[in-house]
This record gives sequence, structure tokens and C-alpha cells, in this order.
Amino acid sequence: MGFRGDERAVTVQIGAVLLFGIIIISMSMYQATVVPNQNEQVEFLHNQEVHDQFKSLRGAVIESSSEPTARPSTVSLGTRYPSRTLFVNPGPVSGTLQTRDLGTLAVSNIETTEAETSDYVDGGLSYPTKSLEYRPDYNVMQSTPTTVYENTIAYNRFETGYNGTLTGQSLINGRTISLVLLGGNYSENGVGSATVDAQAVSPATRTVSVTNTSERVNITVPTKLSAAEWRDVLEDDGELNDPESDDDYVYSVTDGPGDTVFIEMKTGVTYDLRVGAVEVGSDDEEPSAHYITVVETSSSSATFEVRDRYNNPVSGVTVNTTALPSTTLSAQGQTGTGLTNLRTDTDGRVTVSLDTPTSGTYTLQASIDRNPANSFDASRRQDADVDVVAGGSGTGTTGPYNVVWDGPAMDSTGGSAVSYYSSNDTLVVNSSSVSQFDGNVDVTDRETGMSVANVVVDFATNNSSVLTGGLGTGTTGGSGTATTTVSVADGVATAYATAGGSYDTISVKVGSGSGDGGGGDGGSGGGDEPFLDTDDDGVQDPGEESVPISELDGGDYNANTPLVIPEGVDIDAGDSSVTYNVPSVNISGSVLTSKQITIRANTGDIVLDGANLTAGGGTGGGNNEVVLISSGSVSATDAILEGTRRVSITANGGGIDLRRSTVRSYGGSQGDIELTANDGDIDLRDAIIDAARSISYTANNGNVIEGNTTYPHQPSPV
Repeated sequence: MGFRGDERAVTVQIGAVLLFGIIIISMSMYQATVVPNQNEQVEFLHNQEVHDQFKSLRGAVIESSSEPTARPSTVSLGTRYPSRTLFVNPGPVSGTLQTRDLGTLAVSNIETTEAETSDYVDGGLSYPTKSLEYRPDYNVMQSTPTTVYENTIAYNRFETGYNGTLTGQSLINGRTISLVLLGGNYSENGVGSATVDAQAVSPATRTVSVTNTSERVNITVPTKLSAAEWRDVLEDDGELNDPESDDDYVYSVTDGPGDTVFIEMKTGVTYDLRVGAVEVGSDDEEPSAHYITVVETSSSSATFEVRDRYNNPVSGVTVNTTALPSTTLSAQGQTGTGLTNLRTDTDGRVTVSLDTPTSGTYTLQASIDRNPANSFDASRRQDADVDVVAGGSGTGTTGPYNVVWDGPAMDSTGGSAVSYYSSNDTLVVNSSSVSQFDGNVDVTDRETGMSVANVVVDFATNNSSVLTGGLGTGTTGGSGTATTTVSVADGVATAYATAGGSYDTISVKVGSGSGDGGGGDGGSGGGDEPFLDTDDDGVQDPGEESVPISELDGGDYNANTPLVIPEGVDIDAGDSSVTYNVPSVNISGSVLTSKQITIRANTGDIVLDGANLTAGGGTGGGNNEVVLISSGSVSATDAILEGTRRVSITANGGGIDLRRSTVRSYGGSQGDIELTANDGDIDLRDAIIDAARSISYTANNGNVIEGNTTYPHQPSPV
């Protein structure tokens, strides 16, 4: 006998099994599709969060680059998925945040008119920098980017080569170039959040003006972005909209070698350059002292500032100071002729004062790594000097003695290799004949005029690369004369002699072939003859006509061929004015007169490198002028140009180059210096510009370039 209920029970069991199978299949499908999709959304939102955090990180790095306070930022390295009761999640997402070497960020083809800062700039600046990168290890998302901060830009870098920028840039903002350098070693991996403290090791508190009138200022950027991507960013920021516009200064952006981009700026523009160095993580040391510069002067003091390699001030640095001529200095409780172990303040500065000086011009010298007993070299970035005019002009004769360099005696004892010119108080030394000369200084009693024995005389110079040795101390003998043997190298320098608070100076010009046979103030001297340079190559070739000195030492000289007056030829016109009208002229000898020197280059240039042109030397009589007019440029490097009443230089077709030269116009109440370049720069680096009454510069289509330029009396008009 059968039971109907048994058949019904089997049906229920089969239905339960089928239902359970459907549930399992549905859960499997959910696990395989819905859970990954939801987790991908979690990962995507985390990635977007990191993008926002990198924008904040970028801002923290840039802001910290100009202030001493650290700027913290947070980056979420990973994320966790929402918990699931019946379903399974993969492990939490982790990520890595770390610094990577990027390369060298450089600015090239730059120069500055700031005196000592030019030693630091020296044509260009370059610094290593790094990037900060975040790489996630997502479980679901594919082709996830590496998020990067570099050179003031935050962006995403994909393996496909596409880069998507998250922010703009602040490397270039109009005429301001801001280098934000990233250093340190940072590496963090995990799921949680990482805190990044951006701390400036050298806050950008100083700005240096840089330019280039002949070439473009260039910025080489180490980067993983392409030139096209940099162009897009610069264009979006309004820096590259129109290369011909006066408001946009980026001229071009091109790919450089390796992973670099080459940014060219417009020429003839003065840019403000700032450099800040920021550390994340560890291992970056505080930057040390790199150079010293002059920031302030008065009639009795000078303030020096020590800066690091990023051009920012450094505190607590040892500074040593001296003065020429020797005088008592005071600073930070010290008093003496040489001060040591002065310490820079929080602004990196040291102020040195003259302590009851004699009226006159003093050169204050400061060094960050030099003992005052050792030689000083103003061309070194570790040395800086500046002239301070105390109590008006003078040569320091209010002490108990009169101190005088005996030029005629040095001329006499030096033979044909040494010549003294009283008209401009200059000693000319022929370095091809001698490597040293005897310097003689006479000391007399200021009241009686009698010679004084046993007086200690201090010898010094403003340029130890020219007067290289022998400038220590000497003692006067029975005749009141102190003698020192001075070693020389080619160039122009000033020698100082100081005794009892009184001092004297003498200009010294050293060069191969200099000197006039010991004749001093008289006659025209040896060396080659002047000649007409038919092929304008500066060399007297066979067939090129010599010019008798008698045709050049008074009155007008006119020629249709370039004129050369070689080194070693000295033209002394006495009481006659001198005028040369020629296509171009090249003088490396001397032209002296008590009246006027006029040189006109009607079609070419005037070249006076190493020359000595002196008109006058007293306070009256004649025009006492040096007038140079060139259709092209005027070059007078390492030269002496003196006109008691006026020195006027006009370059109608180029610039004026007076580097390392002395230009003087100082005749009582008279004395004007006028420089006009109608198509180029006026370069006055390492020059002495000494005028009694006025100085004027006009640089059309160019700039006035100063650097370690000395103004003993009238200030710079720039």
C-alpha cells in the first residue's frame, strides 16, 4: 500500500536545493561583479582625494620656500574597503610616497649690475632638485597614475605617456623667476596617512636682478613633462599667450637633452630671480656661507651681508675686516685696524664703522674665510670691498706726517722698465722687462717739513692680483724714506702707504711693453712706431706706413686709414692740444697733454685697451678735456682716461666698455664725466669713476652695468 505524502516531501527537498543553488550563484555573481565595482569606486574616490592632497602639498612646498616656518601636509597612502558580512574584500590598498632625483635646475646667460653679487651669479646658477611621487597599489583600478610634484607643478603621470596636470606653475610669473628647489630624503609606504613637513633650509628672502642684453636668459628645467605640456601650462597661466607682447616674457619652450625642457626668456629684460630651498624628510644640511656682498654704506660705515649658495642670508658666520689705507675700525665691541671673528646677525649682516678717521676715501674690506694678514682679492666671492668717503675728499694729511709716494725716484731707480707720470700720478711698469720694482715713500714732519726717521709705513693695495707681493711694512731710514720691493703682474691697481694716520696713493699700471725708457714726464718713448693699419688687423704688416710721432704730438692729424699707436709708444704733446680724425683707432700706448685730447673714429671703433690718455692734471690752463667720439663702439679696458675739466665718451654705433679702468676728472670745482652709448651697454665693472662735479650716463638700447665699481667722490647716477 503506498503513501501520497512521500511524493510531496521529495518535491520540497528538490525545491530547497534549487533555491540554495540560486542563492549561491547570485552571491557568486555579486562577489565577482558588484563587489569589484564598489571597490573600484572606493579606489577612485581615494585617488581623487590624493589629487586634492597633492594640490595642498604643492602649495605647502611653495609657501614654505619663502618663510622659516614648516608647512605640514597630509597624504593618504592607502584605503580600506567597507566591511562585508557575506562577501570577501581583498586586502587594504597601500601606496608609496617618496622623493626621487630629478636633475639640475639651471638659469644661464645671466648677469647682474649688483656689485659683489656679480661674483656669485657669474653667468649662471644651477642647483640639484627632486620630485615627490605617490604610487598606489590598487587591487581593481587599472592604469592608475603616479601623482607627482615637481618644479611648482602637481600632475598625474600615466604609463601610456599621457600626463594630466592638476595645477598651474609659479616658476615664472611675469618678470619674476622663482626657483623652488626640493631636497631631502623621504619614503613612506602603508595604508594610513603620511605627514609631510615642508621646511625651508634656505628661505627665499633676497631677490637679485638679472638680465642679458645680447642673448636670451635660459631656464633648463629637469622634468618628466614634455615641452608641449609645459607650453600648455605656461599658456594657461598667461605667460606664453603672445611672444610679441610686452606683458609676456617667455619667448619659447623646447625639449632639451634627456628629461629636460628649455625655456627661453625675452632678451633685454631685467628679471627678478629668487631661489628657495625646501627639505622634506631628512639628510639635507643647512647651507653654509657662500659669498659676501655690500648692502649699505654711509660716510662712516659699511654693512656687509653673508649669503648662501641660494642668495639668502646666513647668520652666525665669521667675518674679518680691514681698511685701506689702514685706519681704526670698530664693530661688535672690537676696535682695531683689523677686526676678526665678527659674527653675522639674524639677517646675515655685519656693520663696520670707521673710528675717528682722517678725511678721505677708505676702502673697507670684508672676508668670510680670510685672515686679515693674508692678501685680499675683491674678485673672489668670499671677499667684498666698498669705498667710504669720510669727512669729504682728501688724501689723509692731517696726521703728524706728510706721506708721499716718490714717483720720480721710482722712475729713476727702475730704469727703462719703470716710468712715472706726474700729470696723473701713475707709475707704468714694463712686465716684459721686470717682475718687481722698488717702491719709495717719503715721510716728513707735517709742521716742519723735515724728514722723519724710524717711522713704520704700512703698504697695501686694492688689487693683490696685480701688486702680488711686498706690500707689508717698512721703516723710514735717516733720509725719511721707506722702501719696499713690489712684485707685479699685468693689470691696473692702486698702492697705499700709511704712517701715523696720514696716507698717500699712487696708480700703478703693469703691462708688457709699458714704460718710456725712463724718461718719466718727458719725450716720446720706445716700443714700436705708430702706423696706418690698412687691413685693420692691429699688426704692422709689410708695406703699412709708419707715422712719425711728430705728426701726432700736437695739432690735428687726419687720415683715411685706421691708426694704431702700439703699447710702449708714448705721445707727449706738452702744451698743445691733440686731435685725431681717422676711420678707427687702436691705442695701447700713452697720449699726454696739458690741453685737450680729441679722438674721432669716423667709420669704426675706438679701442684704448691698456692705454693712458691724460689731458691736464692741474686745476687750470686750457680745456683739459678727453673727448672720444666713435661711429661704432668704444673699448677702453684696463686704461687710464683723465681730463681735469671733462671726460666725454660717445659711442654712436655700439657700447662703451670701461672694465677695470680709471676714468678721472677732478680739477678743483670742475670735473665732469659724460658717457653716452647710443646702441649698447656701458660696462663699468671693476672701474674707478672719479669726478669732482658731475657724472652722467646714457645707454640707449642697452644698460649701465656696474659691479665692484668705485666712485671716490660723486655717487653713481644709476
